[in-house]
Amino acid sequence: MDKVAFTGHRHLRPAEVAPALAAILADYPDAIWITGGAIGLDSHAAEYARLHGIPLWLVLPFPWKVMTARWNPGQVAMLRAHIQYCSKLSVLSPFYKVSVYQDRNVRMVDLSILLCAFYDGSPGGTGNCVRYARSIGHPIRMCL
Repeated sequence: MDKVAFTGHRHLRPAEVAPALAAILADYPDAIWITGGAIGLDSHAAEYARLHGIPLWLVLPFPWKVMTARWNPGQVAMLRAHIQYCSKLSVLSPFYKVSVYQDRNVRMVDLSILLCAFYDGSPGGTGNCVRYARSIGHPIRMCL
């Protein structure tokens, strides 16, 4: 079964990304979706997967309690719903360390046949993920 990984910015809203997520589903109807559990695009893609019955794998950098220490209750509840829904959950480190975010990105890219990047060119984790995928010649679908 094909696996499609997602990376994107925190500031994106569900309505902004829904058309692109629908197009990805249409192009890869049998794919497993892989997200990293973060606020923003990761959460939107995971929620879209949950609502549309798409198989979901989560690759979290840390346990959910560590990840969500500064999140609001709604954000925590959404991640917990995604954890309950997903068919596979990986947690890369038991404690916070900033480099684990890139480890998570590498893992998601390496597991997938395609990286769907909701990337506007700004610096940060999404850019790091896209740069890694490019460095290994991994297929990327730019969604913004």
